[in-house]
Amino acid sequence: VEPSPGAYNRSAADQLIAFAQQHGQEVYGHTLVWHRQVPDWVTNGPYSNSELEGLLRNHVEEEVRYFDGRVWAWDVVNEPLNADGTLRESIWLQRLGPEYLADAFRWADAADPDAKLFINDFGIEGINAKSNALYDLVASLLDEQVPIDGIGFQVHWTLDPLPSTFAKNLN
Repeated sequence: VEPSPGAYNRSAADQLIAFAQQHGQEVYGHTLVWHRQVPDWVTNGPYSNSELEGLLRNHVEEEVRYFDGRVWAWDVVNEPLNADGTLRESIWLQRLGPEYLADAFRWADAADPDAKLFINDFGIEGINAKSNALYDLVASLLDEQVPIDGIGFQVHWTLDPLPSTFAKNLN
């Protein structure tokens, strides 16, 4: 959506939202912060950590404000964990530290206090190291008064059955 600094291209998203509105549907935004699909001008830019934080903050706030009232919920942070439950190495973790997680939620909430905010990951369907770590992470963030409304289970459906602990894990 921002192929170069300050130049936005939201035409595809605008078309999707127009279609949804024409058909009485709601739009769920996926995703504001992710370790993948970060523009080269960000990853290869000569930015200080403070400037990089400003770029991320601006991205989160600009997107959420732009779609205010048209996107009811956001995956604010997507796939922050490795399979073993450790935080995934990303430009955001390496340069901003784990605080980027809480910051992103706070920025999104300030931009649209009515939107529901989620943290999203895959491989958390069953009870395992990753699902336990995500649970602990969210509990810790909630203790810090970070505005998180829920956890998105990015279930990658296959012909294999879901883990037997799926329902227990949701609870």
